[in-house]
Amino acid sequence: MAPRDAKVSLMSHGLHYGGGVFEGLRAYDTPWGKSVFRLEDHMHRFMESAKFLRLKLEYDHEELCEAVRSVVKANGPHADYIRPIAFYGASPNLSMNPQGVPTHVAVVTVHMGSYIGDRQVREGMDAITSSWEKPSNRATSLMAKVCGNYVNSTLAKYEAAQAGADEAIMLNGNGTVAEGTGENIFIVRNGSIATPDLASGVLEGVTRDTVIKLARAAGYEVEERPITRGELMVSQEVFMTGTAAEIVPVRAIDGVPVGSGRPGPVTQQMQSLYRDAARGEDARFTNWLDLPEGTHLEMLKA
Repeated sequence: MAPRDAKVSLMSHGLHYGGGVFEGLRAYDTPWGKSVFRLEDHMHRFMESAKFLRLKLEYDHEELCEAVRSVVKANGPHADYIRPIAFYGASPNLSMNPQGVPTHVAVVTVHMGSYIGDRQVREGMDAITSSWEKPSNRATSLMAKVCGNYVNSTLAKYEAAQAGADEAIMLNGNGTVAEGTGENIFIVRNGSIATPDLASGVLEGVTRDTVIKLARAAGYEVEERPITRGELMVSQEVFMTGTAAEIVPVRAIDGVPVGSGRPGPVTQQMQSLYRDAARGEDARFTNWLDLPEGTHLEMLKA
């Protein structure tokens, strides 16, 4: 279906109140065909997000995965980013209460390419510390990808663009680091890697989890803990991760260079490890691939 043919009622509860959940997935070319990276994990989180918002999905996990596969296949080789969304539909009286309002589910694909930019992936991006604060864990579930949770992220992204920066870093109510507008954040200090813990008000990112596992498999110590704004300034390396962004180095924060002001060796290694895993070039992580039917993992690892 073409975007112009998709009809959404102006009475949609999700449009008026942000009552929807979504996922972002990437499809990569592998030696065995196009694969949606960590498809099952993303769709598990999609279902968990819907549960938090009390959205009643009429599809099970495998049906949702198959819908993603079908849409990717139908949209050809350039469909590299996938956006499943579930939202509350038309409300007869626009009441705040969504009980009895139907749930709609859709899957959209686009050609995204590099989300932040090719130059930023190679050389690093410039970030600011946003004046907008992440919501607290008392305000909403930050583990769920709820549409309404991203309002302040869009404000922070706009703020970064107005300042001539590529991205914004958001703090939480405790004044410690949370995440970017659509990415988790990692620092490298004295040879170890750290990322804000879930209590810091961050999304339980699938790419975040991928990087943690890749880094530990490569022999790094990875801590999930609170990170102060000051630590960002004295870290040797800072990078951000997300399905859309993938892995992007941060070269400066608020005009202060991070380390040498160039992507560091750990960041570059993580970029390489992630690229190999997503494209099926690392046999240790073929379980993250959504391979064509009939492909045998034993053959891949031979």
